[in-house]
Amino acid sequence: MNKFVFSGLVSGLFLALSLVFYVSVNQKMQQVNTHKITQIEKQIALDLPLLDLSNELLKHSGNKDAVLTYIKTLNTYISSNALRVVAIEPKGELELPLKSRQFSRTLNGSNGAVSIVFKINNTYLTATNASFHLVFLIISVLVSFWLKHIFTQQLRTNLLESNDDTTTVPLPLVLIIDLNNKTVSNSYRTELKVCLANKPLCFYLALVDYCSHNSDVSLNHSKNVPDELIELANKYFYRLVELGHTVRKRPNFNNSLEKTLSEIRAALDEVLIEYPDQKELYYPPKAYGEGSRSRLHSYALTHIANGNIEVIGK
Repeated sequence: MNKFVFSGLVSGLFLALSLVFYVSVNQKMQQVNTHKITQIEKQIALDLPLLDLSNELLKHSGNKDAVLTYIKTLNTYISSNALRVVAIEPKGELELPLKSRQFSRTLNGSNGAVSIVFKINNTYLTATNASFHLVFLIISVLVSFWLKHIFTQQLRTNLLESNDDTTTVPLPLVLIIDLNNKTVSNSYRTELKVCLANKPLCFYLALVDYCSHNSDVSLNHSKNVPDELIELANKYFYRLVELGHTVRKRPNFNNSLEKTLSEIRAALDEVLIEYPDQKELYYPPKAYGEGSRSRLHSYALTHIANGNIEVIGK
């Protein structure tokens, strides 16, 4: 909430409170004046026979001094500066127009109609009312600060919720194969390293490369390993030779295929022990059943294209 919005909020609250107070005070003053006017009219109606008013019909001039004295006495009993009786005259002798803030009411007496002239001097801006407006200003400022605090807290909460909603999804698990030390690990727990022998290490890397480029391939135990896959395995074996891990002749990757796959699975079991849901991606499927069903089994990594394997020292 910037300073312009804050100032506008303070002004709006102050004007609203002041307007409500102004309307209430004016309505109250009108009710009080109406009540007092009614009482004054009743009193004058009772005293009217005793007043020496002029009477044009009877050619009677009346006693104006006595009427003025009565009006003065009457105003002292009113005990209000806001409402005063200005004149009491026979209706036909009332001077028109009336002055500002004056108005007349008519009483019907035995000697004819009489006009009573009142003057209202309602003053809204008094010391009491000014103090109320000062209180309204203080309240407006305090409420505005409170609303600003609430708004700021809500905005901060929304931002935190928004940040939580837009938090990036954790990166998928990455299988890390390091040719420098012939270990397998994962990106979630890089300190957990499992060593793998030359043959299963080279064959698994070749299997990953081969299946990544041949997602629909079927690799059966009853058939020889594809030449392309053998070439990839040999390439990784020669890399191990370059890194000084072996000086022996390259192994025959067609021999003992099930034993090689078992060693690969055993290493992956250790690396992915806490993440069993990831095995389907990286794990060469086992053969289930015997006879013809086993011969139809494929150990290809059919989902490896969706995986992520990092090879260090390649």
